[in-house]
Amino acid sequence: MNSIFDIIEILAGIFILYSGFKMKTTGSLSSQLVGKDIDIISPRDPEGFIKTMFPIDMACGCIFVILGAASLYIDNFLSIPLWANLTITGVLLVTCIVFASMTRISQDRYLK
Repeated sequence: MNSIFDIIEILAGIFILYSGFKMKTTGSLSSQLVGKDIDIISPRDPEGFIKTMFPIDMACGCIFVILGAASLYIDNFLSIPLWANLTITGVLLVTCIVFASMTRISQDRYLK
């Protein structure tokens, strides 16, 4: 059962990386990485948003992929103490919170 969540983590990380690269290369916003209340047709400063969010997208996407892959490997091939699993989960939770808060701050600063 844990493997399903690990695969979801990996896929979410890949999606964040893909969307970040797509925004950077095309210069247009990804509707999946901004809130529903944001007008992506005529945003105030999309270049500023992309410039600010690109490194955050890359870092968070990589962390998701790495933690998901490590957790998938550990769940299937290793036996580690509970505190190590809780550490991985805690890092993932902090990553989610940082990603969400930085996205919200950047939306407020550059897109509203």
